[in-house]
Amino acid sequence: MLFVLWYKFEPEHTHQVLELWKHFQYPSDVKIHHRYLLIGRHMSVAIFEAPDERSILKITAPFSSYGVAHVAPAMPLEEAIKAV
Repeated sequence: MLFVLWYKFEPEHTHQVLELWKHFQYPSDVKIHHRYLLIGRHMSVAIFEAPDERSILKITAPFSSYGVAHVAPAMPLEEAIKAV
């Protein structure tokens, strides 16, 4: 399933978050499509595929002390239109 993760972190934790991202290893069952840093927003965004909620927890838990992760399932717009 496709997911969008947006992670809002406190400005004072910018250095720690960036260092953690540099060395972070995604679980083997997660396929990353894109990662972004929203400059000036203290927020990062990732689009990825994962089989279940456990994989999401493996991604978000290491960052939990620096900010709040939000995750939502996503569907390509074309698929959503066909499904309605």
